[in-house]
Amino acid sequence: MDALPLPGIRKHCSAAQHAVGAAVMKAVHSPTHRPKPQQAPQRGVILLVALIVLLVMTLTGLAVVRTSTQGASMAGSLALKQGATSGADLGLERGMAQLDALYSAGSTTLEADADGGYFASHDPRAPLDWSQAKLVTEDDGLGNKVEFLIHRLCRDAGRWDAPGQSCVLPQELECPGPSETAGSVSSCNARPMYRITARATGPRSTLSSVQMTVY
Repeated sequence: MDALPLPGIRKHCSAAQHAVGAAVMKAVHSPTHRPKPQQAPQRGVILLVALIVLLVMTLTGLAVVRTSTQGASMAGSLALKQGATSGADLGLERGMAQLDALYSAGSTTLEADADGGYFASHDPRAPLDWSQAKLVTEDDGLGNKVEFLIHRLCRDAGRWDAPGQSCVLPQELECPGPSETAGSVSSCNARPMYRITARATGPRSTLSSVQMTVY
């Protein structure tokens, strides 16, 4: 049996077709080249923001700690001040008891200076001499040193109604007014006035002073 002739097959393509095919293959198989994103500047901005936030948080924390410390210090100072005031009140009570004891000993006892922080005259221009004060206690239980002074509010020692004497006298409701007495000492004022000054010195040099005027 004779073989049938086959049509001829082209073994070679034209140069133009070959170039097109190569270009298509290259386009299909070659990876696409895209510009890489600029990440370095973004990371720098994020780091800067993080540092700013950290700085703000640190400053806020320091402010809170400082406020808490100041609050605790103020509370402690207030407690010490209240304790010193309580000690000064104790000094007033002891001063009253001392004055009553001197008065009970006789009116002439009050006409001269006496031990226990009592002075028969008072100069309002002179500062108080605490070296002559009566010591109540070195420690009242709250760490306060308590002492007091008693001054008769007269210019000079001696009798309060002596000629030339000048004393601060209480104004009683039943006493006649200044126009009726014409400047004389009213007999209804039995004795002059006295001023008790108490002082308490506490921890951290806390100082509290109180005064009371009696007759």
